[in-house]
Amino acid sequence: MTDPEKSAARLRRQLADRLSEAGHLKSPQWQAAVEAVPRHKFLSGGFFRSVPGSSPTAYAPVLPDEYSEGWLSLCYADESLVTQIAGTVVPRDITGTIARQPSSSSTLPSLMVDMLEALDVEDGNAVLEIGTGTGYNAGLLAHRIGVENITTVETDPDVAASARHALWGCGYQVDVVVADGRKGYADSAPYDRVIATCGVTRVRQEWVNQTRPGGIILTTLRGGLWSSGLAKLTRTGDGTAEGAFISEASFMRARQEKPESNLDIPGPDDGERRRTHLGGDIAHDWTARFIIDNTMDGLSLIGGVSLAGEPPSDYFLHPESGSFAAVSGSGDEGYTVRQGGPLRMWDTAERAIGEWREQGSPGVTAFRIRVTPEAQTVYLESAPGVAWVKPAGTASSL
Repeated sequence: MTDPEKSAARLRRQLADRLSEAGHLKSPQWQAAVEAVPRHKFLSGGFFRSVPGSSPTAYAPVLPDEYSEGWLSLCYADESLVTQIAGTVVPRDITGTIARQPSSSSTLPSLMVDMLEALDVEDGNAVLEIGTGTGYNAGLLAHRIGVENITTVETDPDVAASARHALWGCGYQVDVVVADGRKGYADSAPYDRVIATCGVTRVRQEWVNQTRPGGIILTTLRGGLWSSGLAKLTRTGDGTAEGAFISEASFMRARQEKPESNLDIPGPDDGERRRTHLGGDIAHDWTARFIIDNTMDGLSLIGGVSLAGEPPSDYFLHPESGSFAAVSGSGDEGYTVRQGGPLRMWDTAERAIGEWREQGSPGVTAFRIRVTPEAQTVYLESAPGVAWVKPAGTASSL
């Protein structure tokens, strides 16, 4: 029979060695944290794994068994492990499979330590974590700088309770708060570091206000077109922060920012039709989607819809305003767009993508971000005049 404590300790050391060899772990402090914090304890409710070949993706539960070397090995694989589906469903609720969207997970360890290394924490730093999840990331932080320096915020009370139970059971009495993390947590401010482990459409002004001058904010920006960038900002002045995008890292979106599930497709005669040089296949390009998302909040995309016998179209929708752009055609035959509503979405997409292509179509890490009380601006470091602005308090820059 497996001795779970010895097996888990060995698997933690092996995970840390793999992360170090791959260049993710760079400092001895984070190496020690990975070797010490028992990830499997934060997965004691089990997890889901995707069913190969399923479409839409289905998930099957994997229930915990600390005496199983196989189960422990999965816990210490460099893999994201889904722990909740559809906002409420956990592994013990399912006996077969479920084909719904994941809503909580334990992120793959390599991405976790990439972000923790990038956070540049120092001894005694006060850290705010947005998105507790299983609590494993908070455990790593607590091991590195002490439980008294960590505040972690989770919007789901059940997820927060499980994380608190796991953290405290491992000896990390971290302050786990149930709240909308997009607003930060003013009661424990100011912070030296803010790290978000969920995707948001904007760097919230509350985070900037609750960060000390010179402090760091690390978050992924992710909109409705599923592309994202990991932004590392420094609080630079009165209500301002600025920094660079350091990778294409992606997280689940904040619960409050998830798109509507019931989207209305406009009729085949709605809107105005014209030719366009930009096709819906632009959505296959990560950076192009990133740019479009950074022109407007609240976008959704439904691809390959055919109405009334028309050729399939990709529908870019903005439910809040009722605006849409339906793009059809191909590179060989040319493209047609039909758009309607108060926001001329495709006009703006053409301008934004055109400006980006004029600069050589650089990747996400070529961009920077500036946040002020008035606006959020994403711009090219090599060409600061090429910028996309979202005014504060509005849904769009269009």
